[in-house]
Amino acid sequence: MFVRSQVRIPFVLVVAATALAAVASAQQLPAGAEKKMVLEEQDSMASVLKRLEGKPVRLRMAGSGEEVLGKLQKVGRELAHLSDLSGREFFDAVVRIDQVAAVSVQVRGR
Repeated sequence: MFVRSQVRIPFVLVVAATALAAVASAQQLPAGAEKKMVLEEQDSMASVLKRLEGKPVRLRMAGSGEEVLGKLQKVGRELAHLSDLSGREFFDAVVRIDQVAAVSVQVRGR
């Protein structure tokens, strides 16, 4: 009896782990699947940025052409807050939305 209970506990753990793995894999995109960047006719730079909140983005600034890479934390009426800046890990940035010329976001893996 003692041997049987030792074998049974790992079996229960294996079944539970398999069930969790199945649920997790069902929620992930299949390999090679692409996320798409959607652009609506009525979109503005602010609305596009608002949809990308919480995601890593690359912003190209108008005029200077400087690129700011980071995680888009929050988008307000006139300003956007980026954290986890690439190459400046201890800094955050606030940029004026009307000074953003382009937004890049990764939609495909290798």
